[in-house]
Amino acid sequence: MSRPSSRPSRRAVLQRALLVLAGALAASGSSQASKLDKLIFKISAGMAPEALAEFVRQSGFQVLFDFDAIRSFSTHEVSGQLEPAEALSRMFEGSDLTFEFINDRTIAVHRRPPKPVPVAQPGQPT
Repeated sequence: MSRPSSRPSRRAVLQRALLVLAGALAASGSSQASKLDKLIFKISAGMAPEALAEFVRQSGFQVLFDFDAIRSFSTHEVSGQLEPAEALSRMFEGSDLTFEFINDRTIAVHRRPPKPVPVAQPGQPT
């Protein structure tokens, strides 16, 4: 009889590593930008996890996300002097990704919830 493994899954390890990386990069930032400060961004279009890592490096913000939930999403290039929210909005334009500020230094990125599909009721015109 084998004992259940107490080792964390690969996914859990990757998620923790990304969160630690995001926190370390945010802590090492030389300035404490606010969500309203305009910063200079130069982020290439690419896959969401890599683009978000670059956003963290350039902004100093901590960004929380589920790697598996966003890894298949592409982002747009972002370039110029922008508020962090504007930069993320441009990165995610046309995708199902969205974000919210958790506090002054932390942003959560996640998939947009699906839009409800109206169900036609019997006897109603379609």
